[in-house]
Order: sequence, then structure tokens, then C-alpha cells
Amino acid sequence: MPWIDIDRVRSISTVLAKFQMKPLNPFDTMFYPPPGDPPEAVLMYFLVMVAMDHRLSRPLKKYTAFIDGVELHGADLLYRLGMNMYTRNPEFFTPRKLSEIKVEEVLAWLSVGGASPPDPIIRAALLRDLGIKILKLFDGDPSRVIKDCGGYLRKPDGYGFADIMRVFKAYSDPVEKKTMLLAKFLCYRGLLKIVDRDNIRVPVDNHLTRIALRWGIVVLEKHLEDKVLQGEEVGFDDDIVIRYSVREAYRHLAAYANLDPFTLDDFLWSFGRSICLRDKPLCEKCGLRDICRAFETKMFINEHTYFNTWYY
Repeated sequence: MPWIDIDRVRSISTVLAKFQMKPLNPFDTMFYPPPGDPPEAVLMYFLVMVAMDHRLSRPLKKYTAFIDGVELHGADLLYRLGMNMYTRNPEFFTPRKLSEIKVEEVLAWLSVGGASPPDPIIRAALLRDLGIKILKLFDGDPSRVIKDCGGYLRKPDGYGFADIMRVFKAYSDPVEKKTMLLAKFLCYRGLLKIVDRDNIRVPVDNHLTRIALRWGIVVLEKHLEDKVLQGEEVGFDDDIVIRYSVREAYRHLAAYANLDPFTLDDFLWSFGRSICLRDKPLCEKCGLRDICRAFETKMFINEHTYFNTWYY
């Protein structure tokens, strides 16, 4: 089993506590609905877009394209295309439309230039599942998801936000990446006021996993570390165990550094895309290199390989 190096967590937390971290701008209209839009429309936008926020690139085919002269890749391109559709055809995001969506529609929506999603069949199935269950389980009212949880992520009766979201296939990840990402967006937009903030966790994706392994706050046992270093694909169980360990390591890190987990996630996600890159990390620009295990050992481990998932 992976283990969390608490001593290294503490060391890194003292440095991170001094960083000026800015939350993302949830009102940037390039990617998100403008302020003042109807709450239900905004809620449905984020329910749909976070459901689609997984595994857009493959090693031999990056998800990148130019829109209005700006090169976008990965999640940036995804959410830009989301806003294009939201502006052009807001009905696309209604539960009724989602319940009937076709693969061809998803492919047409999320394709531009040479970029296209690698799994349009799965994405269409996830959207249909989302639409059908909102119609059948919540009487077509997506705001029930928020009303029923009462602001709690977890409740003993099983009706906390994180509990409820598991009913949707897109949000069924045991490590709750998409659920926590959605909670973050809704919290930033003022649609979800979280009461039990001690239950907030960072939404763990490939960037956050790579950083945790390189910093050394999560240590893999040798046979698993060897597999990761060699780029061998891990199985379902190993993927869950690794990401859960990463999530808990960041829980401790946020607590020691007195950081909001959502703000920490914003920092880590940007850091993983701009500095702690997968193949060529820019260590000379990194203010954390002196306490980074990868920089110290010159063993720049990447995140584990696990492609075929809609969890993250």
C-alpha cells in the first residue's frame, strides 16, 4: 500500500503557507457562465461540464486547438467549447435534452480542428444517465441536489452532496474527483454553501497525483513504483488506492498549511500544468525544488498510467 510521509507533508506545508494563492475566477466568461445568469442554468452547465472533465488527451493525440486565435488544450478547450454551446444553444444543457443525446451530437460539440474526445460513446452515455436520473429521481429539478443535501457534503442519513452525487455514473468515482470539483465550482459561484468544511477534499487528477509523487508526500511500494516508472498501466484497484492516498496527503497538507483545500487545488492544478510538467518539469522556475524529493534524487516520476476511465 502507498504511504503518506507526514514529515515531508509538514516540511512542504511550511513553505506553501507563505505562498500567495489566488482562487480561480469562476466568472471568466471564456469558460464559465456570466454572473447574473439563472442559478438553474449555471448549475446544469457545471453538472454537465464537470461530468465531461476527464481524459481528453492520449499520448499520440493531444486535445488541443485554436479558437479565436487562441491555442487551448485539455480542460481549457473543453470548457471553452462548453461556453460556445451554452451561448448558442442553452437548451442543450437541460435534463430532457441530455436524456436523449446521441453520440454524434457529443462528437460534433466537443470536436474542433483536429481535436476530438477519445471516448464519445462513453461521454454520451454519461450525459444520458445524468439527464435521465435528474428527470426520474429529482423530478427534473437539478436544484434538488443542493436542496436535499442542506449544505452538507456528507450526512449520516446518506443525503449529503457527495453521497447524492454517487447516483450519477459520471460522479461515481470512489475518490470523488468530479464530485469535489463540482462542489468547488458551485461553492465559488455561491450556489452551494458548505457547512461541514472539514469534509472538503481536493479533486485528485493526474496533475495532483504527479506532484504528490514527486514531492514525496506519497510513497509507493517498490513493485508499484517500478511499474509507474516504466510506464506500465496499473489496474483499477491500484488507481483507486494511489489517488486516495494522494487525496489524504493533501488533506493533511491543507490542514498543516492552514489552506482552504479548494484554493490549494487551484494552485496545484495550475502548478502541474505550468511548472511540474509531465515530461519536462521546469525545476529552475519552481520555488519548491529545494524540498522536492524528485529534484533531490533526480528521479522525476510521473503519475501512474491508467487511461480508460471517466473518473478523472
